[in-house]
Amino acid sequence: MPSFAQLSAPSGTVVWALVGGTRLFRSSDRGDTWVERSRPSNLADIEIGFADETNGILLNTGSPALQCQTQTVTIWKTADGAASWEQVTATGIGDALCKTGLTSSDTTHALFTASQFGGAPLMYRTADGGASWTASAPIPVPPNLASQGSMFVITGRPRGFGSVVLVDGGGGQQTKDVFRSTDGGATFAYASTVPTFEGTVAYLTATRWLQIAPPSSSRETTDGGASWHAYTTDYSQAAPIAPQIVFGDAMVGYATVRGEIQRTTDGGAHWTKIKTPGTA
Repeated sequence: MPSFAQLSAPSGTVVWALVGGTRLFRSSDRGDTWVERSRPSNLADIEIGFADETNGILLNTGSPALQCQTQTVTIWKTADGAASWEQVTATGIGDALCKTGLTSSDTTHALFTASQFGGAPLMYRTADGGASWTASAPIPVPPNLASQGSMFVITGRPRGFGSVVLVDGGGGQQTKDVFRSTDGGATFAYASTVPTFEGTVAYLTATRWLQIAPPSSSRETTDGGASWHAYTTDYSQAAPIAPQIVFGDAMVGYATVRGEIQRTTDGGAHWTKIKTPGTA
């Protein structure tokens, strides 16, 4: 089993998987079958964000300087289902901070976060398919971490729903907070504190979010974080680390941890293991 898999789910049927950071696969049937696709060669640290089964962006990050003071990146894109890739001459991305969390909202819009301990995190966004990028205003320190803001970092992968962008982060007090943008990622405001630090926040819609935290502490909000309640799910895993969870629509989602993949088709209540592409 590979050490990790990064997933991108642009719809309820299409899902992409970057397995072990080296092999790229696409499924058009929710992960029942997979087809291997190409990726740019000689790139070490990459993340993928696909808008559909043909259009995608790739973020290649260099080795970060001490404490994420700087990290250079390159941007690549495909418009033929990853049969070929073209490096984009991207403008607007500063060297400061470590970059991660690439996600693609549609064929022109994409996002990724930039943060470091001791510095204000922010988010980069593009509206032209990756050619030009604009940094957001600094994401504010949440109220519960105001006394130790230097420990706050963005840890989640952003999710866009039109002009609404959601992302979560954590701090030294073992808390997790969600931030919301209503202007496409230009500015962010504190939205909610998640009831439990364990697990992963998954955004199914702009207002329905799940905190998947096995075995019995999962939570749900249906009002954009104004209130949370217990949520019953049969999700389980052996690994003692939080999974990465992505949803293609309000019902179909995927969870991956240490290379294993599980799928839900009912909005997070029931999960089944599916084959990780490229494995026996």
